[in-house]
Amino acid sequence: MHKFLYIIIVICFLDLFIQLPIITPFAISLGASEYTAGIIVAVYSLFNMAGNVFGGYFSDKIGRKNMLVFGMALQVLIILTYTIVPSVSLLLLIRVVHGFSSGLLTPAAFSLVADISKKATIGRSMALTGVSIGTAAVAGPALGGIISSQAGYQMVYLVLACIFIFGLLLLLLTVKESTTEETREIHYSTNYWEIIKRPSLIVAYVSAFTLMISNGSLAFGLPLKTAALGLSDQSTGVMLSVFGITAIIVFATPFNRIYSRYSPVVLVSTGIFIVGISMILLHFIPSAALVYMTMVIYGAGFSLIFPSMNKIIGQNTEMHERGKANGIFYSYFSIGSVAGSFLSGIFATYFETPFLFIGITIILLLSIIFTAHRKSMGNVEAL
Repeated sequence: MHKFLYIIIVICFLDLFIQLPIITPFAISLGASEYTAGIIVAVYSLFNMAGNVFGGYFSDKIGRKNMLVFGMALQVLIILTYTIVPSVSLLLLIRVVHGFSSGLLTPAAFSLVADISKKATIGRSMALTGVSIGTAAVAGPALGGIISSQAGYQMVYLVLACIFIFGLLLLLLTVKESTTEETREIHYSTNYWEIIKRPSLIVAYVSAFTLMISNGSLAFGLPLKTAALGLSDQSTGVMLSVFGITAIIVFATPFNRIYSRYSPVVLVSTGIFIVGISMILLHFIPSAALVYMTMVIYGAGFSLIFPSMNKIIGQNTEMHERGKANGIFYSYFSIGSVAGSFLSGIFATYFETPFLFIGITIILLLSIIFTAHRKSMGNVEAL
């Protein structure tokens, strides 16, 4: 069942990445100003965060598979509306609903992977989900760009709807529900506040927030760096691909044994430190070749963080509460991405590029992870 579930995860994340090169020009083609187009892009992430929380709750209440079936069916309907949208105001409304419906899927999918993985191999299972996301990140923008240039923006969404229909059929035919009637009946026994303040989970939440601060900073600051070095816009895309490919190599090869061999907290902490150092290096390095080398380093740090923080969620939750925990966890992704772009804008205003201060911020956030981990260990010893 795992291999089909990974294909479904690719499809779920393809929804985000296939839109990256087209949503802004699509909005402008309908008459939106650049400011309004920015809002249209942003509301997707904002309501995606709300969808994460709802999707996590209902994946505990009605089951992972049922939540995925509902979410993917809703996605098909919403995606098809892009093919007939007549105005900017309706596009904005569609983006609100689309962001929410997309957010329903992630907690259910990752909770399902954790549910069916053995404790000894959950880290490697999460590494393979990283391969799925990396595949979507590489294929999505290219697919969106090619289709839109050949057949228009609406055709991109028509193709995406067909892909989701295929994914929905694959889900119905190959994936079994992982929760039980008993766990669904007691889903309410753990409330959100208890999950939010659990020290072992705070490690994962802060890790997600920190990682997405770095990603938001890269999205904002790397074009500035490449421009300062006299490079083309295309170079930025290639540099981002380098870090993604580096991470996929670690996820998909025997290197992924590290996720079973070492503590996820150790891997997360090491990865965040590496990411922080790579951010600081980006501020000072004077050549394109060194930027590429630094992106390899960043990719190595990313590869340590992503599966490990998902493993922390899987190991420190029971089945009846795992969906809610994943919902909160993935909402931190959205918050971190927004914070990264916002802080980068402030730092870049005064220091040309944001990387030095973002790197320092990331390393300082390690103190929260260490504090939460010590408190978690203290709670375990008290028991």
